[in-house]
Amino acid sequence: MSESMTRREFLHLASGIVVLFHVGGMGRAFAAGTVDNASPADFNAWVAIGEDGRVSIFAPMPDAGEGLRTELAQLAAEELSLSVSAVKVVLGDTDRVPAMGSVCPSEAITNIGQQVRKAAAQARETLAAAAAQQWGVDRAAVAVRNGRVELVSDTEQWVAIGELAGCHRLPQVIKGEVPLKPVDSYEVVGTSLPRLEGLAFVRGEATYVGDLRLERMAYGRVLRPPCLGAQLVRVDTRAAASQPGVLRVVDAGDFVGVVATRPDLAERALLSVQASWDEPEQVSMGTLYRQLRATAKLDKQLVLRGDVEAVLAASPRGYSASYRVPFAAHAPIEPHGAVADPRGDGMVMYASTQHPFLHRDAVAKALDLGHRKVHVIVPAIGGAFGGKEEIAYSVEAARLARAVGRPVMVTQSREEELAWNSFQPAALIDVRSGLTGAGRIRVWDCDVFNCGARGATPPYEFESVRVRTHTCRTPLPQGSWPRRGGMANAFAREVHLDHIAAELGEDPVALRLRHLEGRTRMKQVVEDVANRFGWRDRYPPTGLGAGFACAEDAGSCAAVVAEVEVERSTGLVRVRRVLVAQDSGLIVNPDNARNLIEGAVVRGLGSSLTEIVRYEQSRVLTRSFATYQIPSFADAPTIEVILAPNEEHPPQATGMVALCAVPAAVANAVFDAVGKRLRELPLLPGRVRCE
Repeated sequence: MSESMTRREFLHLASGIVVLFHVGGMGRAFAAGTVDNASPADFNAWVAIGEDGRVSIFAPMPDAGEGLRTELAQLAAEELSLSVSAVKVVLGDTDRVPAMGSVCPSEAITNIGQQVRKAAAQARETLAAAAAQQWGVDRAAVAVRNGRVELVSDTEQWVAIGELAGCHRLPQVIKGEVPLKPVDSYEVVGTSLPRLEGLAFVRGEATYVGDLRLERMAYGRVLRPPCLGAQLVRVDTRAAASQPGVLRVVDAGDFVGVVATRPDLAERALLSVQASWDEPEQVSMGTLYRQLRATAKLDKQLVLRGDVEAVLAASPRGYSASYRVPFAAHAPIEPHGAVADPRGDGMVMYASTQHPFLHRDAVAKALDLGHRKVHVIVPAIGGAFGGKEEIAYSVEAARLARAVGRPVMVTQSREEELAWNSFQPAALIDVRSGLTGAGRIRVWDCDVFNCGARGATPPYEFESVRVRTHTCRTPLPQGSWPRRGGMANAFAREVHLDHIAAELGEDPVALRLRHLEGRTRMKQVVEDVANRFGWRDRYPPTGLGAGFACAEDAGSCAAVVAEVEVERSTGLVRVRRVLVAQDSGLIVNPDNARNLIEGAVVRGLGSSLTEIVRYEQSRVLTRSFATYQIPSFADAPTIEVILAPNEEHPPQATGMVALCAVPAAVANAVFDAVGKRLRELPLLPGRVRCE
């Protein structure tokens, strides 16, 4: 505050003004149970300014490794012209953050990021308008920067934003026309700031569910069936109840759990439970794709342009093929886990989840509580990959905690993590294409079985297109994986395009560019990665082992070149180098973006080469990292990332689209190396080996 106007004088003048911010310090945006009254359209639901001038940002989605906390802090700091150190980000606490529908974590920066930008911009404008009114000047004569509102013509006349915000909190709808700062004035967004929580992870100070030690906390274990789909017929828990350290055995029909004072005692007691099961008809991997086709029902016709059948019949050339992708596991390093803490007539949950509100509602339903009586807090998450949507373990912990009246931790073993949660859907994709005599693709017909619509519509310009999705009956439970559809559909499309190029004797990059008229963003990343690699007039198979693919996903587009070495006698594939050019709109934090893309590449290598859930007689066989192989540091290739500048689009999902393109690029590189066209993932040595 300048010496010419004291705080008391300013606030006296402002007594007739409503400044729409929450009163109070950091972290008090909502009292418990009031979050339902906070609409996501109310900027107070997203932003709170403390009297000390520090800003809190509240967002419903926890950070599952995407760097969301840091990027949201950057977006808010930019709009409010603050240092990032003055911003605190509260994520995934259901009593403090705005309730919002399910958002995929990989897309949070797009959906939640825009909300935070608008809320921070609205906060800035509200502060500026209030100060301008009291000073009797136009809004343009006032600036918000460095934690204060000041006159542009006299920077000695100012008021701290914390002082100005301490008036009233009333609903204020975020208006779409609130001006965001012009990109050319950005000072925080676009810089590579370190992750806010990075040091805590490096030092081992981050707290995960498994690190929690609440007063009087006990440990729960839950009886699992011997195979998928088995129904419990009889159970005898008497021996378990008499085991040392056992506090309670809960037998509730289809749910049997043990609570003990130590996790090893709970495990020992669970092993003494005698159970009989009714096992379903046995299923095995060998019939998977036949089963998908036999049980398929048309779900949606995503695209229909032109008379596809007529154009196919009239095309001088046509190519058709089927592509297969197996079930895969999410395989986070941290297995699922939750701690349930009874508090009065409610329950506080600490859960490793991507969607805390799903867990809140599931626990409330299971315990017959109003959802305001359930408070979900998300500690650090040790990997998710779309799998931490599962609600069962939170419900299990809550039921056991209610039974013993004290906190209970339920964490899954590695075997449970890999065998008893949902899986990435298997996919069967049929593609038919027709070409003109000049080699232009006229028609594209695609039927997608089981893996959904994501990424199924081709990003190319074809005269006639038909894309249909089909639901199928499957032997394994399927979840909402971030790769669902996107990777499988990109694999089928990009391998099929590579096949067409080889049949035509044409460069596969040139073929794609000919069909990208009007697709400026995709065309740019294709040209960027081709130029960086030095791709010129290549006609696979060349024996050199380079493959190309591209993909669109969640507002981003990427082009990938993979270089591989193949041992012809064994079929072993080693990926030596991967180049990625990616357009994800406005890049908030370039280093974080590169890290996410590099992680997506490595994750994509698992899908390409090793990851497959094996099952026989309804029993999942891949129950450890010895049998379910994920990429290690030793498998990571040299990765080069080109971030295509695109400030015209808001920030888009960064960590998924390269993953979608990598398996196709690797498969195409294998063809380039040994001339063998592979249409089924993963590219196991037995499939690659050249006799």
